[in-house]
Amino acid sequence: MAEEENDAANLSRSPVKGSSRTPAEPLIELTKSSAIHYDTLCNFLSLAVPWRGHVQRIREGLKSRIRSLVTQRTGLDEMAVDDLATSTQLQSWEAVQIPERLRFSSRLAILLVGFFILIVAFVPWTQTITVTGQLSAYTPFERPQDVEAQITGRIRKWHVFEGVRVKTGDVILELDDYDPNFMAPDLLSLLEQRKKALEDTRKAALSRADQLDKRIKEMQNLVKAAVPSAGARVLEAESKVREARQKIEASKIAVATAELNVERHQQLAQQGLVSQRELELTIQSALASKADLQGAQANLSAAEQGMKALSFGREQVSAEVLQRLLDAEAARDASIGEAARAADQVADVSLRLSNANQRRVAGRILSPIDGTVVKMAQAGAGETVRPGDKLVRISPSSTDKAIEMVADGIDAPLLNVGRKVKILFYGIPAIPLPAWPELMAGTYNGVIKVIDQVDDGKGNFRFWVVPDLEERPWPPQEHVRQGTKAMGWVILNRVPLWYELWRRFNLFPPDYQERPPSLIDTLLPKAGRGAK
Repeated sequence: MAEEENDAANLSRSPVKGSSRTPAEPLIELTKSSAIHYDTLCNFLSLAVPWRGHVQRIREGLKSRIRSLVTQRTGLDEMAVDDLATSTQLQSWEAVQIPERLRFSSRLAILLVGFFILIVAFVPWTQTITVTGQLSAYTPFERPQDVEAQITGRIRKWHVFEGVRVKTGDVILELDDYDPNFMAPDLLSLLEQRKKALEDTRKAALSRADQLDKRIKEMQNLVKAAVPSAGARVLEAESKVREARQKIEASKIAVATAELNVERHQQLAQQGLVSQRELELTIQSALASKADLQGAQANLSAAEQGMKALSFGREQVSAEVLQRLLDAEAARDASIGEAARAADQVADVSLRLSNANQRRVAGRILSPIDGTVVKMAQAGAGETVRPGDKLVRISPSSTDKAIEMVADGIDAPLLNVGRKVKILFYGIPAIPLPAWPELMAGTYNGVIKVIDQVDDGKGNFRFWVVPDLEERPWPPQEHVRQGTKAMGWVILNRVPLWYELWRRFNLFPPDYQERPPSLIDTLLPKAGRGAK
């Protein structure tokens, strides 16, 4: 130490003009002190750790920086600085001995720190996808519903207020119909009376149509019976005409024969071969034959007249029966038409009556579901509402809870139906540890139910998460209501911490195995490996 102080004193006494104390003395003292302490530290580290080459390089670098600093601030040349650096070497350092216990402790501490870092590097780390959403109901009928006005009307009376629990069918408020076509207080009774009268008219017309139809059938049977009968009589008359004509022919032959006998008897009477009496009998027989011929001709004329009369009668009977039949059919059609018109009027009245009843029903706003009134329209008694105006909102007592969550498009390929999700409800105390889901406290379990096949127009994908029936149930509705915000972690693969850091540093995608990873998968994973 004495030699080092003498060297420093000699250096400090270097001639500098205009001053009794050289300007480099304070810097030289600081440099000596720093060099001594740093050299001591480097020697200690060289003994404690095996990286002596690295320590030597650090020492040389620091000496170079000190040399340049001293050169710039003091104006000393490189030789003086080198002498200064040489003077900082402790002559007694070789005599310094590091205790073996201290050396062992330092090495043990370094080994423990390295072993700890190695253990931490292989700590299992669960990969997750962080998503957000809000509590709702999976069934649309169990989500909050707005009750709207269906008609234009004036509010008569409110039956509920906010916070009241209602059941299906409970009256919420009453409206007075504001439509002039349905404002009559006795409109329903008048429409009922008109409908009844039209129904009676329709029934009477249908009854007449049935009677006429029966009459038409009877007349058709009469036509079937009368026409053949008249035809038979005509055929009989035709037979008589033919018989009369045959008799005429026979009478003509008899007359010709009688005239021939008269001529023969006259010739024989002139010759005296026959008597006068026989001639007279022959003439009488000829006259009788002529009389028979005239009678046959008269019968033929009568038969022909009778045949004509019967033919005309047959046509007349057919025409009369057919006309009566046509009249009956026309009357039946008229009755059916009257019944149809009455039915059409009944339909119109029924429609109007139904509309009136429906508007009466629509004037009584009823609760469509069981739930709680959470919001009411700012409209008091006497105010007018129009169709589509929201009157109240009812939050149902949902038992089919679900969370509507949204994931970024980059994470959409990792979403699968049935994948487990850890859920944290806002307002519920919890300790979220996504890397170790088993150690989470205050979180709940869910399962992905369905995933949208298209994005929401912003590159995000919506999916529904329902409770995991194998785990504890979600909080009751009194604690988490529909609309409560929630944060979720979609559970993926389990990997070591070093791999997760390496994956994120290289921007590799997470793993997405569907089965629990084995020990090899956990300690030596491969980027993007997933069980199909």
